[in-house]
Formats: sequence, C-alpha cells, structure tokens
Amino acid sequence: MNLPLKYLLPLLIFITGFVLIIFQTYINMNNEYAKMEKRSSAQAKIIGNRLASRITHEVKRQGFSKEKLVSMTAPYMADSLNQVEIFDENFKRIFSRHIPSHNYSHKENVESGIAQKVMRDQFSDISYLRDDHNIIGYFPIDLPPKDGAAFARNTGVMYLVFDVVSAYEQARESIIYTAVMNIIIIMVMISFFSALMYFLVFKRLSALHKASLMLSMGNFDVHVKSKGKDELTQVIHTFNSMAGEMKAYQESMQERVDTAIEERSEQTKILIQQSRLASMGEMIGNIAHQWRQPLNALSLLIQKIELYSKRGKLTPELIEENTNKADDLIQKMSSTIDDFRDFFKPNKHKENFDLETVVHDVMTLLEAGLTEANISIDINIQKPGCVIYGFKNEFSQVIVNLVNNSKDALVENEIKEKKILLKGTRNKDTIKFSLSDNAGGISEDIIDRIFEPYYTTKEEGKGTGIGLYMSKMIVEENMHGLMSVKNNGVGAEFSMIFNKKKDRS
Repeated sequence: MNLPLKYLLPLLIFITGFVLIIFQTYINMNNEYAKMEKRSSAQAKIIGNRLASRITHEVKRQGFSKEKLVSMTAPYMADSLNQVEIFDENFKRIFSRHIPSHNYSHKENVESGIAQKVMRDQFSDISYLRDDHNIIGYFPIDLPPKDGAAFARNTGVMYLVFDVVSAYEQARESIIYTAVMNIIIIMVMISFFSALMYFLVFKRLSALHKASLMLSMGNFDVHVKSKGKDELTQVIHTFNSMAGEMKAYQESMQERVDTAIEERSEQTKILIQQSRLASMGEMIGNIAHQWRQPLNALSLLIQKIELYSKRGKLTPELIEENTNKADDLIQKMSSTIDDFRDFFKPNKHKENFDLETVVHDVMTLLEAGLTEANISIDINIQKPGCVIYGFKNEFSQVIVNLVNNSKDALVENEIKEKKILLKGTRNKDTIKFSLSDNAGGISEDIIDRIFEPYYTTKEEGKGTGIGLYMSKMIVEENMHGLMSVKNNGVGAEFSMIFNKKKDRS
C-alpha cells in the first residue's frame, strides 16, 4: 500500500475501530439476548409458580372448574402468557386456553417426558425457544382427588407458553442503539486523533521531509521550526544541527576549493610561463641555426670586399652588388626574428585558423634544427576544410612541443632514417590532427604518465617535464578538444580531435 502515512494511519485506525465495533456489537448482542432470556425466564417462572399456586389453592377450596380457571388465567394472558394447558397424572388434557396473535402460534408439542418429571419431582421446568422467541414452562399443580381416594394426592402439570417477542425487540433496539453510539464515538475519536496526529506529527514530518529534499539538492540554508520536548522535536533539532554542520562544512569546502582553484590557476600560469621560457630557449637555438648560413655568407662578403680593397680592385659596381647581397641576407634574418616574435605573441581571442598554414609556419621555424639532425618531415593535411577554432599561437606551441619531443627521441635512440609525419584529416563534425615518428615508441610502463606535470625521462637539464602537460591543457581546456597518445608499432603517435570551425556569421 503506497498511501502516505498521514492517510494510512487514520485508515488503519478506522479499520481497527470498525473491527472493534463489530466485535463489541457481537459481544453486546449475546449479552443482551442472554440477559433478556434470563430476565424473561425468571419472570415466566414467577408467573407460572404464582398461577400454579392459585389454581392449587382454588381447586382445594372450591373444586375444579373451567370457568374459574378462565377467570384466574385472564389477567396473565392479557400480558405475555399466550397458552395454558393442564394435564392430569395420566397426561390427559383437562384444560386448554390460548390467545392467537401475530407473534404466536398454538403449541402442540408438549413433551410428556418433561411433564412426568415435573409431576414426579414437584419442580417446575423453564426453557427458551429462540427460533419462536417463546418461553415454555412446566409447573406441578394439585388436582381434586379421584373418586374413592379422598386422601390420595392427584398431581397434574400445567403447561404455559409465554410470548417474549416484544422483549426481544427491545433487546435488539438496545443493541442497535449501542452500536450506533459506538460508531459515533469511534468516528469522533478517529477525527480527533487524526487532527491531533496531523498537528503534532504529520505537519512537522512534512516540514522535515521538505527540508530534507532541499538539503539533498544542495540548499543548506534550511531550518525546521518546532516547539516542545517530544521525540520528534528532538529529531528536528538534530536535523537542524546536522544541516548547520553541513552548511559550515560546505562553506569550508567551498573556501578550500576556491583556494585550490586559485592556487591551481597560479600554478598553471607558472607552468605556462615555464613552458614558454623553455620553448624560447629552444627557439633561440633554432634562431642560431637559421642565422648560421646568412652569417657565414655575410662573413664571406665582408672578406671579399676587404680582399678586393687591398688589391685595389674594389669598384663601385662590386660594392653595390655585394651590398645588395648583404641587404638580402639581413632582411632574411630580420624576417626570422619577426616569425619568432609572432610565434610568442600571446593570443587574447579565439579565431578560426587553417591547420595546414599553421603547420607549415611552425615547420619553417624548426626547419634548420631538424635538417641539422637529419630528420625528414612529411606533412599530409587533407584539403580543403581543415579549419580549427581556438588560439593559433597556443596550438603552434603544441606542435613545437611535440616535434621537439619526437626530435629528442629520434636523436637519443640513434635512428638511422629519422622521420616525423604530421597528418590532418576531417570528417562531418571533427578535425583530427596527429604527429607520429619512428623512434621506437614509449614504454608501456610510463605511457599513462607522460602527460603529468614535471614528469620526464630525459636526463637532468635536458627536459622540464611540462611540455606534454601544457600541450594537453591547451588542447583540452583551452580549445575543448581531446588529446591522446599510443604506440603504432614503429613509434609514438599523438592524436588530437577538435570540433570544426565555429560559425562566425
């Protein structure tokens, strides 16, 4: 039964009360009928003994006379006596009178055995017929002596039938009245008890239930009002105390979380700065590689001009030619500086950028160092449509970190034909970019930890352990992509998945 307690309890009380009323009515009915039978039987016995005594007295004084018997029984038959039968000692009927009514039918079932026992023992016998609501009585009487036996006793029996239907009706009315009063009393008690339970229990339980739901939804500003000193009040006070403690704990935890977030944010800023500084250090090395060739060429031009000047062969045409060559070399070096400056310029806004363009720009910066390490680069970007939405320079930083990581692994493992593959593909909703090498892969014992901050397998001074961590943060937190790593059989493969470019219209 899924009824709420505030409905279930009154219903159970009502059912219990109803069963008690039925049980009480049954007991009351039996008691009333038993008292009615006992009272009617006693009254019938009194009337029967009195009538038998009068008949015996009158017979002795005036002899047996039917007319006299009629006048003697008349007062009793006006009340509840409906039938009078008198039998002699041979059980021969010598007098009979009855008053027909709607509650009475003439009884012919006089039991001779009971009559003979009454005549012999000189004691009356009373019995109640429940089916007909009649009381049957057998009473001994003295009749006139038989002829020739003046001193012999002649005992007969008087058979009486009393109608007690009216007494039965009164008893039934009393039973019905008592049952109705019990029902009214029970209903009033149920109503009073239900109202009392509502105000003392259910109303407060309902408030406690609502507060519990609010507490479960994270609202710790709950307080249930309650007065008194009963057990439910103690439960409510305990709940309020618990809610207060949970609120204090939640505020404490929120403060800790805010502090942790702030510390993490500061730590992230530090990591980003460290990563950028590490990249700048690597880029300075790349700038050195980029500048080495033009610086050598400038040195040769200066030596050439100096040599021609000593020999006296320096002409204006030669000076102009070599000056133009030197200017071209200086412009190339300046362009390299501009490229590196753009690479380190911070992004303030996300934008749509072409994956192939960014990859080629980054590889231009790293080309000299990769060439010196004899590493071949294969770029395979699907055209068209590989456009990513995010921070372009941060993504460039990711590519630099991954390329340098593969470069270090290829050099460290002394791979003969060193290769790095950069691949970009697109489907309906996403762009996938991957970088793989043939450096032999990452040990399965550490592959799950390489994205942890400050975790590195390189020798001290050769790695900070923050490059891959920052790369994953940029891809997943700043650009809302996914980054993973696996071994593909010949080396490691880093994969990134991004949503397609954002609609700027």
